[in-house]
Amino acid sequence: MTLRSFLGLIKDRWKLIVVVTVLAGAISAGVTARTTRMYSSGLTFFVSAQIDSSNVVQAYQANLLSQQKVQSYANLLTGHELASAVVQSTGLSIPTAQLQSRISAQAVPQTVLLRASVTSESPYQAQEIARAIARIFPGQIDRLEHTATGKASTAVVQVVEPPSFSPTPVSPEPLRNVGTGLALGLLAGLALAAAARSLDTTLKTADQVTQVLGGKPVLGVIPYDPTSRSNPVPGDGLLTGPRMEAFRKLRVSLGFIEVDTPRKVLMFTSALPNDGKSTTVCNLAIALGTVGTRTVLVECDMRRPQVGKYLGLPNGAGLTDVLLERARLEDVIQTWGDDSVDVLTSGVLPPNPGDLLGSRKMEQLIERLRERYEVVLLDMPPALALADAAAVGQYCDGAIIVARHGRTRAAQLRRVCESLASAGTPVLAGVLNMVRSRDAGGGRYGYGYGYYEAEKEQREGARLGGQARPGRGEAVAEPLAQRAKGRPGNRAMASDATPPRL
Repeated sequence: MTLRSFLGLIKDRWKLIVVVTVLAGAISAGVTARTTRMYSSGLTFFVSAQIDSSNVVQAYQANLLSQQKVQSYANLLTGHELASAVVQSTGLSIPTAQLQSRISAQAVPQTVLLRASVTSESPYQAQEIARAIARIFPGQIDRLEHTATGKASTAVVQVVEPPSFSPTPVSPEPLRNVGTGLALGLLAGLALAAAARSLDTTLKTADQVTQVLGGKPVLGVIPYDPTSRSNPVPGDGLLTGPRMEAFRKLRVSLGFIEVDTPRKVLMFTSALPNDGKSTTVCNLAIALGTVGTRTVLVECDMRRPQVGKYLGLPNGAGLTDVLLERARLEDVIQTWGDDSVDVLTSGVLPPNPGDLLGSRKMEQLIERLRERYEVVLLDMPPALALADAAAVGQYCDGAIIVARHGRTRAAQLRRVCESLASAGTPVLAGVLNMVRSRDAGGGRYGYGYGYYEAEKEQREGARLGGQARPGRGEAVAEPLAQRAKGRPGNRAMASDATPPRL
């Protein structure tokens, strides 16, 4: 893992890391609060040998002997015999084994000093036990040495530091415990974040989409806009906003797809519903119309049509009626806005959409549209759940797949490509939709265009009662319908009651 990927991991999964770290710290603090406070009392013994100090050699040998005995005495301090004697001497109601575990001893290296410490739930009890050790241990050593040699003991154990008293507990240590818990929680959070990222197969970058598409380019990265649910298609006042600018970039990129092989009829599909496919194709059609490109948008989703709803166009008659020869193409095509964006809505919903879309009449209709328009955009249903996209794909010049950021999985997008390839439809490119600003790379750049200031003024005007932008709760269809103008001949059909479903 490189430094850049590590920082990206923290940026993407910082919430998980923070939660795990805080949780570990909280658990450590809770355990520390519930742990019994332990107090300590310490004392120090001096071990010396009884010799003639005028003889230097004997004095040196006695010193070495004392250092060796100190190691053995340290083990005797923590032994069962001393603990049993202390319990009997003090009358404490503590099991001998428990008291033995609370006594510790350590020989100071290169000296004849022996340090002992006692821990207990009470500082007074700890000092009392230490005092009992100070009385009993020297006599115990004297008896052992006398029994072993049959003579007076040559080693003398004296207390040089009496048992101490400290009202401050030695354990637990809140700062150390909580700090250790936070450190372990941070490591655990990073490990979980790395595991979550390795197991996460959703697409989040354009490079990932390109890799899954087999090297095909990503035409655009569409930013997420929380108002797009109520305003899927920007009104007149928002055609200079950042979201519409992304669709303009998509329009420009569309012109560079396989320049040597012109592509006029393009189908837009996705892996799953709610990936923003219909919104993307509607806004792309508008972006193409603003530069004078003769564009027609055909709503081929005959199960959950959204194009007419987003653009505010009536759906009384449309594609179904043309395919069934119940209406002429010229009578049902509607024009949206002032940019000559023609729209062919789905019409009535048939019980057999796949059969209609894969019919010979659909092929003939596409050829007629190819002759009349520079760009033909087909809004198809999701390719994984339905076979409609594969049925129409054989009549198109290629497919553009819309992937939703953080939702579409690599395996799903791969299956869409395989499904279209089996139907003979080449996948030309992809679009990454609903990318949040923190993942889009960069941010809001100001270079004198005034997009964001204009949008801010429009929102402020709407808040003060102006007409700059409809609010979240306002109807979207009404202002969009004002931009839709029917051709002579289709207004009557649009005003008629919707024919019964087939």
